[in-house]
Amino acid sequence: MSLSGNLKTMDLPELLQWVTLGRKSGSLTFVRNKTKNHVFFKDGKIISSKSNEPTKQLGHYLLFQGKITEAQLKRALEMQQQTRLNLGKILVKEGYITKEEAEKALVGRTEEVIYDLFLWEEGYFHFTANGFSLDELIPINLEINAIIFEGVRRKDEWARIRAIFPGNNVVLAIRAGADLKNLVLKPMQKKLLFLASQGKTISEMLLETHGSDFQVNFELFRLYEMNVVEVKEVRETPPPLDSPAVLFNRGQELMKAKRLQEAIAVFQEVLRLDPHNAKADELLETAESALCQEFYKNSIPSDKTPYFIVPDYALTRFSLSHQEGFVASRINGACDVRSIVMLSPLREIEILQILDKLLKLELIALK
Repeated sequence: MSLSGNLKTMDLPELLQWVTLGRKSGSLTFVRNKTKNHVFFKDGKIISSKSNEPTKQLGHYLLFQGKITEAQLKRALEMQQQTRLNLGKILVKEGYITKEEAEKALVGRTEEVIYDLFLWEEGYFHFTANGFSLDELIPINLEINAIIFEGVRRKDEWARIRAIFPGNNVVLAIRAGADLKNLVLKPMQKKLLFLASQGKTISEMLLETHGSDFQVNFELFRLYEMNVVEVKEVRETPPPLDSPAVLFNRGQELMKAKRLQEAIAVFQEVLRLDPHNAKADELLETAESALCQEFYKNSIPSDKTPYFIVPDYALTRFSLSHQEGFVASRINGACDVRSIVMLSPLREIEILQILDKLLKLELIALK
C-alpha cells in the first residue's frame, strides 16, 4: 500500500512508528522545496537512505568528518563514473577508509538524513511499498526508537540555536579576551573559529566545511555557550518585489522566450514565497535541466578545465558572493568542470551558472 500526506498533519515520529509497527517494507520519500530525502525500510527496519542534497551524500559526509580529502573523493568519484560501483566500496578498495569506517559512515549519514527531517516545519511525504532494489543499497540496521529520541532532542536543541542564530545569514566574531589557548577544541570547532575570524557567515561556513545545517550550527552554538564567539551581525534578506502570482506569470513568459537563467531566478523566488507551488517547482526543474544541458553543449563542456586568466588580487574588485567565491576557490587549473561539480556541496545548476558568470567576466578561461 502507499501513503501520502504533509508533515503538518502527520508528524514524523508518528509516521516512522506507522512504518515500524506495521513491519512495512518500502521507500518513504520526503520533499521540501528542491530537497528530496528517501528512507528505505525492510520489515519495519531502516536499512538505508538517499538524498539529493550533496552534504547528505556519503562523500561529503566523510569530508565533513575529516575521514577523506577532496583529492581522494575526486579520485573515488571518477572511478565510480567508470565502474558504476558503490562509492563506499571504492573508498575501501583504494585504502582511503577501512570497511568499519565505511559502515559507520553509512549509518551516520542515514541518521543525519533522518535527523534533518525532524527540523522540517513542513514538507510532503509519500510511502511506496517495495520501492527500491536491495542490489542498489548497502543495507544497515537502525533502531527506530533511538532515532526518534535523538530526533526529538535535536528539534528542541534547534529551537535553542535559532533563538541565538536566527538564520544562516549570521556573522560571528571571536569574543575579546576569549582564552583560546587553554580550551580543548575539536578539529571542526577550530576550523569554524578560523572561518569566523575571517568574517564568514554561517552559510559560507556550511560551504567550506561540507556540513549540514544542524552539524555546523550546533558546533557554533557550543562555541557560543563557551563564550568563545558572539553574534556580530545578522544580514538582512531583501524583501520580495512582487507577489508569487505575478512572479509565476513572469517566469512562464521567460520560459517561453527561452530566457532560462532569468526564469530560474524567478521560479526560485516564487518557491521561497510559496513553497507549496507544485507547478513552479515542476517548471523550475525543467528550466534547470534544460539550462545545464545548454551549458554543457555550448559553453562549459564537462571535460574542459577552467583556469584563471587574471591574478588573484583582481577578484576583489568584482564583489563575488560567497557561493561564487567558493567555486572560484576550486579553480586550480587541474580540476575539470565535471570534478568541480562532483566535489562541490552546491547543486549542479548553481555551479554552472557561477562558471558561466566567471567566463563572461573574463576572469577564467577553459582548456
